[in-house]
Amino acid sequence: MIKRYLVFILFITAIYYVWLFSFENDEWAKTLGGNILSIVGPGIALYWLFQTLSTAAVKQPLFWKLIFTGLSLYFISECLWFYFETLLGQEVPIAGFLDFFYLGHAFCYILALVVRFKQERKTAQTVRMLFDMLITMTVAVSFIWHFIIRNILNNGELPLFDLLINLSYPISDIGMLLAAATFFFGLNESHAKKEIGLILLALFVQITADTVYLTMILNNGYESGNITDPMYVFSVLLMALAGHLYGSTPAEAHPMSKQVGMLRFSLPYIGVMVLFAFMLFYSGFNALTIGASISIMLLMIRQAVTLVENQALYDQLLHRSQELSANEQRYRSLFDYYPEAAFSAGLDGRFQSVNQAAANLLGFSNEEDVIGLRCSSFIAERDKKQVFAHFSSLLKGSAQEYEVTLCSRTGEIFIMNMTNIPIIVDGQVTGIYGIGKDVTDQKKQHRKIAHMAYHDALTGLPNRLSFDQKLMKLIEEDKHPFAVLYMDLDGFKAINDTLGHHAGDELLVSVSRRLSASLRSGDMAARQGGDEFTAVVCGISTRKEVEQIAKRLLRSLSEPYYADDQKMLVTPSIGIALYPQDGEKPEQLIQKADTAMYAVKQNGKGAYQFYTKEKRRMTT
Repeated sequence: MIKRYLVFILFITAIYYVWLFSFENDEWAKTLGGNILSIVGPGIALYWLFQTLSTAAVKQPLFWKLIFTGLSLYFISECLWFYFETLLGQEVPIAGFLDFFYLGHAFCYILALVVRFKQERKTAQTVRMLFDMLITMTVAVSFIWHFIIRNILNNGELPLFDLLINLSYPISDIGMLLAAATFFFGLNESHAKKEIGLILLALFVQITADTVYLTMILNNGYESGNITDPMYVFSVLLMALAGHLYGSTPAEAHPMSKQVGMLRFSLPYIGVMVLFAFMLFYSGFNALTIGASISIMLLMIRQAVTLVENQALYDQLLHRSQELSANEQRYRSLFDYYPEAAFSAGLDGRFQSVNQAAANLLGFSNEEDVIGLRCSSFIAERDKKQVFAHFSSLLKGSAQEYEVTLCSRTGEIFIMNMTNIPIIVDGQVTGIYGIGKDVTDQKKQHRKIAHMAYHDALTGLPNRLSFDQKLMKLIEEDKHPFAVLYMDLDGFKAINDTLGHHAGDELLVSVSRRLSASLRSGDMAARQGGDEFTAVVCGISTRKEVEQIAKRLLRSLSEPYYADDQKMLVTPSIGIALYPQDGEKPEQLIQKADTAMYAVKQNGKGAYQFYTKEKRRMTT
């Protein structure tokens, strides 16, 4: 898009020059066309800039408002010039009130550049920037003084007002040059390379036009429709184009290109060399000037080599800084947006950083509220010892993974699967990274599944698998005598058939409660299935102890049951097998207790019997 606009600007400028040269001998036509084009150009510039300022997304609004004000003053001055010279036919004085509009236009440019520089300046390399700018300005001011200001001051025929007006132009050019140099040398990054390039080019063209204009005035060679007039039109269109194309376009910061960097680097040296060449030209050659020239050239070369080396080091540092910044941003993105709790802590055990997930888990709404708190203040007392042991291993550079119970600020208890990684800098552990996954619900689900695997769903008693494991543990580990009781409910089938399965289920739940309540601490009751229950009585020394428990079970389980206002009566038949005399394996003990239970049923039910080996005869 910029190419089309530049072609248009060049086309307008070319038309201006073609008009001037075509009507070089027709003063009236040359002046008329020149004055019209001098109004059309700034008018187009104002229109472009007005479009930019009318958008809500304009960047640097104060900068472009000042530029717009300067262009407005320039447009007014050209309109007044057209009015006096073309419409009224009056000769416009070289120094008059119109110059205040032209000078106001330059002042607005200077102020805008100062504002822009203050908003975008970088503090790095401030001293070098200052010297580069001062060298360039010294060269420029030297030439402006020598060729323009000195001649103005030496013209004793000028009235005081004309003298001040004529001096104002080179001074304003120096001001614009100073602002432009500050702007050019003071920015380490370009937020809009094309925009800044157009602005600086527009200023350079205007300063050049002012210099030529003043030179013609001093030589009494200026007249309306001069070759400098198209340059002013070209300058204002370039300035407005920068605002029109890039004034409202979001721009990212980019490192300065090598070409621009080389220009900034070499410009002060080129200026000094040119100034020195002029000095030699005007002062002549001799042994002293030749020796001084060689010495200064060698000094400049030495300084240039040093600056090139420094620039290489600076570029390397900048590259490393950018890599570090990118890595830090990647880490922060991973850290902040990680769905689980993540944190870092120092060797003192205090939080240095946490993500929002960790803050929420600990009961805080803001991450900053957690910084500085001790990690141990959220660890359950029973787990602190193991956490400190893991921390000792971390200090040796070993990553750790473990489970820990935490307590939030609000008192909520949760279980975390924690992974800790040591932060190692220069071979030394300086802190830890931690990632925690809340497994509280997972643990609850596992416990629920484990409970379902080893417990009866209806009564909540341990099931057959759990009962077998209990017997195996008693046999393999404790090796103390114990008794196995096998029970069946007499009359349960009749209740289940007459009152329904709901009543039967209620009865089984009530039986399980009474069964558990009748046993001692350390004993265990289980449901085998249907209306069959088992129990293990641990740590017995005599048969009498088992008989007391069996009698207690008979009394408790034989009492009436009630469900939906229905009275239900059942009695237990209990068979008893003893370890180790009746068997040394769980299945043997259960089988023999079951055999004894069936003997009870055959002998009248509602009683208990011990298993005996002698002719498979039972004893009551």
